[in-house]
Amino acid sequence: MLFLHIFRLFCVFQDVLRNILDLNESVIQNEEFVCCVSGGKLFPGSVPLAHRYGGHQFGYWAGQLGDGRAHLLGEYTNRKGERWEVQLKGSGKTPYSRSGDGRAVIRSSVREFLCSEAMHFLGVPTSRALSLVVSEEPVWRDPFYNGSVIKERGAVVLRLAKSWFRISSLEILTRTGELDVLRTLLDFVIKEHFKSIATNDPDKYVVFFSRVLNETAHLIAHWMSVGFAHDFVPNTSDDEGRYSIGAQANVGLFNLQKLLEALKPLLTSDQLSQSLQILREYPQIYHQRFHELFKAKLGFLGNEEKDSYVIAFLLKTAE
Repeated sequence: MLFLHIFRLFCVFQDVLRNILDLNESVIQNEEFVCCVSGGKLFPGSVPLAHRYGGHQFGYWAGQLGDGRAHLLGEYTNRKGERWEVQLKGSGKTPYSRSGDGRAVIRSSVREFLCSEAMHFLGVPTSRALSLVVSEEPVWRDPFYNGSVIKERGAVVLRLAKSWFRISSLEILTRTGELDVLRTLLDFVIKEHFKSIATNDPDKYVVFFSRVLNETAHLIAHWMSVGFAHDFVPNTSDDEGRYSIGAQANVGLFNLQKLLEALKPLLTSDQLSQSLQILREYPQIYHQRFHELFKAKLGFLGNEEKDSYVIAFLLKTAE
């Protein structure tokens, strides 16, 4: 992790400071606070770790990835009883950094810092950002992926989420044959984050898959309704336009297919059939939610057959 003397606190979101972490604004004047949010010192009780996961890149299995530049600092329960996992991004090397330096630069850090808070206040479920710290220490990057390496300033974002688990947290375990760990992790995720699912339900993994599918469809429909594109970086490495704004819903479906593949060893043949039927319902769930959101934007009342045509015409005209 990095050190205090090269960092300067650039920005803090007061809503996160006060309403999630229960801190007074005066804390930002404290040198120890700046040291903690830059990764130079640990919060009391923190035992940092990096998250192991695998994943796909541009549609192909990329193997084990993991948190190459993120440190999970721990979990905080606030006065409202909410539990938030606190993480630093750009704070230095981890066991999964491979040949990278574990750092982040200002441009990507500002993008995440602002977008997460903008999405929150637009009503889209998202991670939250507390602080942005900038550094004078040089970080070398190739921003246009053309072989021209330049010197940039480093930055660290302290961000929070209810959980940092992802589909590929499960997928890596299936692909490496660690099925006992897969079951343990999945049971933990259900117990901690899907409390309405009974832990003794023999179909709990099917119910879990259904819940994740519905939430994924609703989430992508919501961010699409405000013109956001997740993971879209306009560079030549995405020459197929896989992550373009028009492909967002399809990438969501791809991710859900990979989730079902990860769950497959834990499912009976009947449960797998049920899950495949649930998967086939994704396009309808997505389009229904997307149209509900746009109808609300346009002030449409009721449910007219021509609503979908008007929405499609509007989007095509805007394009």
